[in-house]
Amino acid sequence: MSASSTNGSELPPATTVEPGLYRHYKGGWYEVIDTVRCSETLQSMTLYRALYDSFGLWVRPASMFLELGVFQGQQQARFTRHDASSVALTDLAGATALVAYLQSCAQRCSMDLDTALRAAPPVPTGCCGRGCSGCLWEGYFAALQFWRDDACALLSHPWPPLNAHATRFP
Repeated sequence: MSASSTNGSELPPATTVEPGLYRHYKGGWYEVIDTVRCSETLQSMTLYRALYDSFGLWVRPASMFLELGVFQGQQQARFTRHDASSVALTDLAGATALVAYLQSCAQRCSMDLDTALRAAPPVPTGCCGRGCSGCLWEGYFAALQFWRDDACALLSHPWPPLNAHATRFP
């Protein structure tokens, strides 16, 4: 069946991927935005964006996004969903992804977290790399945890109430 032969009521059921924060088995962080269809095949596709580098948009067949397989020698999911409120804050890649994800959620709610809450803590730039007790990275991750908790609370119960078209925090 091609897209041109359907009138919209004959669409096959879609395989959907829940919007949210995901981590690829190789370690990259992604935000699933929505499930869309290929205009030529009507195949369910997952629309997602990288939460690193240029933050590019990507599509992948939903069934492939959700698949379990043998990756790096072990049976595991290609992508694993994570709750933003409980992501371990232990590395810069995860921290950067979390901030970008929460800011994206706020934008979908017509909210600017820098204004509605406060800016996320700045990433440290002066670490000596010797693993000092009280390292500035420990302070950064602690401050980021407070910011994350406040951002998640704000996104869960925004005030004023969202309009009917805004998407709530997943």
